[in-house]
Amino acid sequence: MANELDFVLVNPVQKIEIASAATRVACLDVSAALAFIATRAQARVAPGLTEETLRTALAQREAIASTSTPEGVAFPHAIRVDVPTAAACVIIMTLAQPIQWGSNRVEIVVALFGSPVEPWRHVRTLARVARVCSQASVRAQLMACTSEAELFELFSKECNNHE
Repeated sequence: MANELDFVLVNPVQKIEIASAATRVACLDVSAALAFIATRAQARVAPGLTEETLRTALAQREAIASTSTPEGVAFPHAIRVDVPTAAACVIIMTLAQPIQWGSNRVEIVVALFGSPVEPWRHVRTLARVARVCSQASVRAQLMACTSEAELFELFSKECNNHE
């Protein structure tokens, strides 16, 4: 008997939208990093939302469990009903100095915003950026970027070339 459940075909090569990239951002702590991300995300993610709303969404997720890794990368992320599906995106930044993020020192932050309409897309994007950032050579290249354009181009290329 055939499975009669409806399903959405997930395209594994779907492009990841990199909304913003910033190099060598000076943040003293996690709160400052989340505020910077919210500022970058506000116009792209949902112009009707305030920066504070976006920062709070990321902070609430971080309060559940830290998203930092021993490799020095943090992946703060939020799924909100008021984020349009088409506005789901990634923001990457490298820090001028590592900061304590949970139990790890972090120098690369990759934030994700998603919609609950397509939660699979958010999970797939998170998995893909985590795979990319798990590679020491890629992290070194990201940290070596000297401009936002260079960081944007490199991260976009790496994320959209890995399945």
